Amino acid sequence: MGDVTEKGTLSPITSASTNRYENKALVDPFVMEISAGLFTTSQEPEPEYLAPLWSAHIHPEGQLYFCREGPLLRVITEAYLYRHETFEITCRWIAHIECLLSEVEITVSGDLELFVQLEGQNCAYYFVDHATCAQFWLENSDTERLGLDPVTSTSQLKIVLEELYWLHVEHFPMHLPALPSQKLEEIISIFSHGLCDQMTSRVSTFVYTAQDCKVFVDILRGCKDNMNNGHTTWIIARLWSIIDHNKRLTFYGQEHSRLSRDQSILWDPEQKYPRISTILALLTFKTSGIHQTRLDDVFVDHMVYADRWEQLVGDCLKQWRASASGAFAGLVLHLPFLVLKSPCPPLLAASTALLSSALGSSILLDHRYEPMERYSATDAMNYLESIQSPIFKFQFTALAFSLPKALLLWGYLLLFANCLLLVAKYLGPRTASGLGGLALIVVIALYSTTSATFCDALENFTTLFRRQGKIPAPEFV
Repeated sequence: MGDVTEKGTLSPITSASTNRYENKALVDPFVMEISAGLFTTSQEPEPEYLAPLWSAHIHPEGQLYFCREGPLLRVITEAYLYRHETFEITCRWIAHIECLLSEVEITVSGDLELFVQLEGQNCAYYFVDHATCAQFWLENSDTERLGLDPVTSTSQLKIVLEELYWLHVEHFPMHLPALPSQKLEEIISIFSHGLCDQMTSRVSTFVYTAQDCKVFVDILRGCKDNMNNGHTTWIIARLWSIIDHNKRLTFYGQEHSRLSRDQSILWDPEQKYPRISTILALLTFKTSGIHQTRLDDVFVDHMVYADRWEQLVGDCLKQWRASASGAFAGLVLHLPFLVLKSPCPPLLAASTALLSSALGSSILLDHRYEPMERYSATDAMNYLESIQSPIFKFQFTALAFSLPKALLLWGYLLLFANCLLLVAKYLGPRTASGLGGLALIVVIALYSTTSATFCDALENFTTLFRRQGKIPAPEFV
């Protein structure tokens, strides 16, 4: 619980849960007179003044914030202090927090920084320590109360608090002195490692692709000669917060850390009805199983990497568009049957319906998922979280993904059956049987020769006959 006073309630907050990006206020532009020579050297307008020790700063994104240097510690706020009433309320809360600070066993130094956020008559706050790169509070709390994910150890909690620290520096970089050069060198080394890891492994847990890493390394190296600039501070802080976030998700430095993207280290209940997947795989020529495996792989431990999500959606879009083209071609192939009069109209109607459904489902899925191809990792994670069933997992989502191709294949099978009936009608049953048998042989040959089971059986068969001396062993020159 927060500290309740007559002024209101003081409560802890984190730099990830401020209302920085939730401001619902509307601006009201108006027509303003421009006096002659305005903003020339001799006609500078009178600036807005702040109390002593206070200064205004503008974040690279455009957010105005205020900083007080001393006398006890540095204070940061986004409250609009040019408004006198807001300034008075802010100062009262700062004085109250400083009083509480004097009652706890925390050494006050120039490395400490307080952030306050007004919430009506209430106030939310947190502290950061620039020496240890951590965020802290004046009262005991826990991760759940602060809206943070559970952790496995104190060392992982330190990573979480360091991530929050860098998020604070990212939000308020313009008043700070230059960051230590070793922080820049370390982040360059981290991205260089990520570049190499991504180039040599398909299951790297690094958060960016190799191409992105190259860009970031170049940007960071360009920061070396401009460390006193607030924009440089923002760049380094933004990337550090992302790296710490990824460290938390991969359980960096813990007893059981995630070393590859497809490695699951969190408990997740199994799907309750696996037979459904078997049935759906048979009905969809195994395409639903392929899609379910890919969905499971992209959502291991409810984590999503943006590049893998983009690849998944991109591949699905290509497949759906190919199915749409194939379905359209199949519908065109139905035209001769209208002229020659199919001997089995219901079969012709069924194939037409299947191919039309394949075309329609392809168009609908393409329309639904094309905007999602560029989703961020967070957006993709939230979407997959919303559609994953606690009982069936991605079974029925995979079925939806596989419908265009499955319907296409079923449609072509019935279309081929129509062709055989038409051949039997005009050329006789023997010719139709011969064509059907030939097609069956081709399908079996293609399937078996591309099957690992067939290749293993063939190898065993060959080995057995060699032992019996019926097949000579190959000679090498």
